[in-house]
Amino acid sequence: AGSRPGGDPLTGPPGLSPTGSIDAAYEVDEVKDLRNKAVALEAYFRVAKNRQPERLACEIRIRAERKAGRLSKQLEKRQGSRTDRTSSHRGTKSKALKAAGISRQQAQRWEQLAAVPDEQFEAALAGPDKPTTTGIIKERKPKGKRMNPKALWLWGTLRDFEREDI
Repeated sequence: AGSRPGGDPLTGPPGLSPTGSIDAAYEVDEVKDLRNKAVALEAYFRVAKNRQPERLACEIRIRAERKAGRLSKQLEKRQGSRTDRTSSHRGTKSKALKAAGISRQQAQRWEQLAAVPDEQFEAALAGPDKPTTTGIIKERKPKGKRMNPKALWLWGTLRDFEREDI
């Protein structure tokens, strides 16, 4: 089987892994560029009904989004040690994100994705279903039941009685 000189469209030149490219990137715009290429490949393979490469492109996209989230989060930390002043600090972050063509909402979602523990993230990618950014973020959040408002009222009333020594 003949191979193109440039290598596989998903892995690029021989010897270069897509996750290696993502790991090597240290600017948000670089990672976003890799993500955009993965999105294009994912769409191409979806139309071609070629599921295995589509899933690989999806994994590359999600890994790039996670790395972009980590870099976006670091933009806040790089500006200085004062955390009580955020106006100039946010302006710098928003300028960097805007220059990369990333909306504030998109950056927040990617930061949430970056906050998913490594083990849980890798398990989501290895799962039988095609992973999604939203699905991975939702799995991260604890699934707690909402407390019945009547039970909260009763508990509060009992606490009031306890405070008043009744």
